[in-house]
Amino acid sequence: MSSDVLYLVALENIADSAIFSNQVKKLLFRIKKEGGDSVSLTLVCLLPWLELTRRGIYSNFRRHRLWLRELEEEFRDRGVRLKLVRTLFPSAFFNMGIMGLAWYCLVALPVVWFLIFISRARVVHCRYYYSCFAALLAARLSFHRVTVIFDVRTFLPEQGIVNGNWSKDSPTFRFWKAVERWMFSHADRVMSVSQSMSRRIKEIIPGVPVETVPNFVDLEFFRPDRDLRERKRLELSLEAREVLVFSGTLGARYPAQRIAECVQVFFRAFGGKSFLLVLTSSDEKRLAPLTGALASLGLERHVHWQSLAISAGEVPDYLNAADWALLVLADFLTSETFLPLKFGEYLAVGLPILAHPANREIIRLVENDTVGMALDPGMEPQALRARLVENSGQMRKRCLELARREFDINSYALRYLEIYRELAEKAEYDF
Repeated sequence: MSSDVLYLVALENIADSAIFSNQVKKLLFRIKKEGGDSVSLTLVCLLPWLELTRRGIYSNFRRHRLWLRELEEEFRDRGVRLKLVRTLFPSAFFNMGIMGLAWYCLVALPVVWFLIFISRARVVHCRYYYSCFAALLAARLSFHRVTVIFDVRTFLPEQGIVNGNWSKDSPTFRFWKAVERWMFSHADRVMSVSQSMSRRIKEIIPGVPVETVPNFVDLEFFRPDRDLRERKRLELSLEAREVLVFSGTLGARYPAQRIAECVQVFFRAFGGKSFLLVLTSSDEKRLAPLTGALASLGLERHVHWQSLAISAGEVPDYLNAADWALLVLADFLTSETFLPLKFGEYLAVGLPILAHPANREIIRLVENDTVGMALDPGMEPQALRARLVENSGQMRKRCLELARREFDINSYALRYLEIYRELAEKAEYDF
């Protein structure tokens, strides 16, 4: 029996997105490669017709027309169907409250129901809350049994607080927590990105069928490359520098002040050899707080640090130019359950992870697996440097081992293939 699966993405940016490329596209291609004719995959992307950004308003389907056409051809060549759906909803979806969700359901529910109907899908794999809510409603209206996978990614109610959209005491927060409990109770499988997130979900709904699948990594793409490292360090004039890299967006989750505090400890340890490399898609407005924080420490741009706006495909190249990786999180309600994509990417390139002492869960993870440590301002700079240098070789080796064991995309493609088959059989049997 073929497993007919819809993979549903709602209101997410997919153009030039490392998350879409690494966590969605590559995963589906690997699942299809492993499953062959035993699995039928359709990716459905509910895209905002008009994108609302700080830079203005534009049409996704006009601006990215050529890219979307190439994407459709790429999916067709890999044997995966792709459905791109125009949705009359703006991209600023983190502001979605009760009325926003009602409008979203009006525009999305008929589409999701129709696609389930014509594809005869038995499994709908939903990425994040919006797609899952629509899919659960559509499944209840379907003429055949449909199973739903709720791929949580991050807790939306708490994320709204982090983004400043609502407070913990607000009706919107309580509404989303009620919706969340309903989705956990009715999904046939819940996927989390960390063990701590799985524990939190079980606290909300005891007995929920939850499974941990971290933000996996393509180890053929993210890997250590000595020749590439030498070329990139020469290109950036970093041959004699001790390079600390930070990769990712800047903002609420990754606060500039906390990054600067870690950089200060690192620079004290390695002195004049130190250099900070920032790989980010953030614009100058988002970069400004970090620029100011580093300037207050006497660290000049282009002298002590540099920021590069690179494409998703170039990230492994520039990670190879570094010696150490920096992972810093803000203190938000569910920060202990959040394990960013960059965690696995750092490991896959063999970069030991240095973190802020306040990020206790990250410190626990990296120290338990001997793949990094805290940048403790209370430690003498000479002692910190000696400890890092002494353990660097072992930590790099352990990074690569942990990446292969816990973050390999191939392992999770096989696991998802098993889950799809289990749920397809369940749908057939229940019906």
